[in-house]
Amino acid sequence: MMDINTKVSCKECNHGWENFKNLTEEELNYANKNRFQADFKPGEIILKQGTPSSNAVFLISGMAKIYIEGYDNKRMMVGIAKPRRLIAGPGTYVDERHHYSVAALTDVSACFIKMDVLKELVHRNSKFAEGWLRDISEKALGTFYKFLSHTQKKMHGRLAETLIYLADEIHNSDDYTMLLSRQELGELSGMAKESVVRILKVFSEDKIIEDKCPHIKILKREKLQMISKNG
Repeated sequence: MMDINTKVSCKECNHGWENFKNLTEEELNYANKNRFQADFKPGEIILKQGTPSSNAVFLISGMAKIYIEGYDNKRMMVGIAKPRRLIAGPGTYVDERHHYSVAALTDVSACFIKMDVLKELVHRNSKFAEGWLRDISEKALGTFYKFLSHTQKKMHGRLAETLIYLADEIHNSDDYTMLLSRQELGELSGMAKESVVRILKVFSEDKIIEDKCPHIKILKREKLQMISKNG
């Protein structure tokens, strides 16, 4: 982690969490006085599972992976964080611990705000509190559906779903450069690296995608969506 700073104030930031729009100017200044900014290189840990959740994190630029470290050093990737997202887990109001890890996938600039400050803003501002509840609920629903996919879809369906997620939610294009390794793609899809390689080859041979690692191009979106839906 390098270059700790406070380059841009919360009031001037164009990459801030949407819920900050519910704060007054005074409340924004309060948040700004209790934050710091830090830069990370690809692979560096931003948050570590099990550590105290003393700060919430907001990505200003770059992308990071969010993952749970399970048994036998196995990992399950929950998703990919982009700018304007709050990264603060459910442990905030339970045991004050992070229940997942976050690592930079690209060069990342992140803003850390003290959790006690955000909790104070929740007490002061009901609209801000409601926005936070909505944010937590949306992420919980996303996690529920991911677990449903991992337990009920076959591997072809899970990988198809992941490729569409990366196209729609991360890259906004059916033609993108893959940020994830084959191992990480497996962690996001709930399968082994070897299975990812094998199924990508099948999709490529069937002309559903074009796979020129690390470049992916979806050629037959409707077919890929059907595989994702039917599992």
